Amino acid sequence: MRRRMQILTVTAALAALYGMAEAQTLTAAKIANVNKAADSFLALAKDSHTTGRPPRYSDPAVTPLLDTVLDTKQIEGAKPLPWSEVQKLNDWSKAATKVGLVYYLAGTGTNDVNVVVKDPKLTVKANQNTVTFAPEFGRYYDAQINLQGAMIDTASAQILAATPEQRKDPEFRKTLNNISDGAAKSIIGLLHTLALEGLPDDWQLLRVALLLKMTPQAAKFMAPDDRKLLRNAAAEAADQVKNPDVKSGVNAIARAFATF
Repeated sequence: MRRRMQILTVTAALAALYGMAEAQTLTAAKIANVNKAADSFLALAKDSHTTGRPPRYSDPAVTPLLDTVLDTKQIEGAKPLPWSEVQKLNDWSKAATKVGLVYYLAGTGTNDVNVVVKDPKLTVKANQNTVTFAPEFGRYYDAQINLQGAMIDTASAQILAATPEQRKDPEFRKTLNNISDGAAKSIIGLLHTLALEGLPDDWQLLRVALLLKMTPQAAKFMAPDDRKLLRNAAAEAADQVKNPDVKSGVNAIARAFATF
């Protein structure tokens, strides 16, 4: 039950505001398009919590909406974005979370994640949706991990560039802690999702590879409490996953977060 609740907590928590500065490189038009696509998707999905039939990626009317929200190629493999980009990255993450929640809550009879938290049967149903809608959840997690990784890279670069006085600034420290918290929730959610029965091996391996890519920088950046949570979550997930290659990757993640 604890693992199921953690998955739920992750998906619900990522919409929190970080209180960050305006961005410049990620244009306002880009984020406006992301938000518009997310809103259009939500309109199509408005009854899916009762019907259990959310819009699927295979639907030609849905494909461009999900691509707009979940395609993060623009921020992948690039140098760290300027510190002024973090709020837009956060806004993008919130839009992706709205999409993820549609699939998570499909068929639960409620669009309130807090209701699901309190009902074990609904939690089982919501977690099973990760398997039922694995293609869409894969895109969701890919986007979320890439966005969180971009925020970590940006924050890490800003720490190096900041003066000692700036590093002590309470608002700066608060922002760094919020980035660490959001990234930890996202990673923990994916780790526990990997342990669910029914996910294809290739789905799991692709997500483990993505986590391994971000882990070195994340392990350096994370707040100590978040590193501990991630270490424990990875160790728990490694005990439950069956594919030996997935297990090996998750164990490597656990070791990385135990190093610092």
